[in-house]
Amino acid sequence: MRLRLGVDGEIREIDVAGSRGRFVIRIDDAVYRVRASPRGDSVQVRIGERAYAVQLRGAEAILDDGVHRIQVVDVADEAAADVEPRFAGRTTIEVRPPMPGRVVRITVRAGDRVRRGQTLLVLEAMKMQNEIPAPANGVVRDVRVAEGETISGDQIVAAIETLGPSTS
Repeated sequence: MRLRLGVDGEIREIDVAGSRGRFVIRIDDAVYRVRASPRGDSVQVRIGERAYAVQLRGAEAILDDGVHRIQVVDVADEAAADVEPRFAGRTTIEVRPPMPGRVVRITVRAGDRVRRGQTLLVLEAMKMQNEIPAPANGVVRDVRVAEGETISGDQIVAAIETLGPSTS
């Protein structure tokens, strides 16, 4: 689903794809992997290690950090299995890990072509190694972390310029 949403008077372009409580959400040029589950009269939304309680009441969204005015400007219901393949033309996606951890290995460098799902880096968190994949086909514009570095769950680890859905 693609929508234009006004939040506190600022318009955002948003793409949402997924089901069963797991979603990929693109807000402007940033991509997030999100989990959501109902909790009474609100929804718990997890982005990486951060959890937010979200409650909708009329034209307001009540979050942990306060009340925000929202307005749905436009909605386009598009059937698609994934958000990333629908990106038209070239855009830059900032890749963020789903959790904090230590960078164990970096498998790409600036200028490398990558395919959606290809491992960009390996992150060690909670004594497990997690592969951080490329969210789309593209070219690595920069890698913003180093091996051995401890990073937060919302830190940008790489930027990828997409090549569009038909280019591989």
